[in-house]
Amino acid sequence: MLITLSGLDGAGKSTVIRQLRSALEARHDSVVVCHMTRDVGVYAAAGAAARRLFGPRRGRRAPGSARTSEHGSRQLWHRVRRAVVWSKTLRRSLYPADLLIFLLFRYYVERVKRRTLIMDRYFYDTLVDVTSPRTWGVSRLLARLTPTPALAVLLDVSPEVAFGRKGEFSVEYLTRRSHAYRRVFAWVPSAVVLDARDLTRTASEVESLVAMRRGR
Repeated sequence: MLITLSGLDGAGKSTVIRQLRSALEARHDSVVVCHMTRDVGVYAAAGAAARRLFGPRRGRRAPGSARTSEHGSRQLWHRVRRAVVWSKTLRRSLYPADLLIFLLFRYYVERVKRRTLIMDRYFYDTLVDVTSPRTWGVSRLLARLTPTPALAVLLDVSPEVAFGRKGEFSVEYLTRRSHAYRRVFAWVPSAVVLDARDLTRTASEVESLVAMRRGR
């Protein structure tokens, strides 16, 4: 079974997934949790390769040439990363390859290992990332090519609530993304939009929906 959770940064995806996983494992379900942009696809592999080459972010080091060299490498890595993250054209071009990789990964998890697959973000989040006013038609086509989950959940909170929880992006930016999420999820047959202001209640609702989709 494929379960996906999407939403703004600060919507509570990680919290709901953590509670859902605990609930499923308490019923002796075997669960795999993956993060869309870190674990699956060409985009994730490129990020992992860059981290191996340049290393993760680290704290301050003692003065010296090694620090200077390391600082330069980190700056290069961050420039490369920003170029990839914000290149909508590149990410749209990688979308079909990532779909194929995901299909193989999903088959292995669900069919071979017989586990429930929970995705923290999904291709629908990618479509929100890569779509511009002139490319909604392309995004609609990509959405049609995307495997439909057994349960696709959009955690819905106001941009103000999301900003208050995480504070990483501006309310204006989150407002634009909120509108984009609603447009993308209107294309998803199995989509469920849940109010995510009370995350404990939301996690319980997701657990009930999973049971219903399984016919329990």
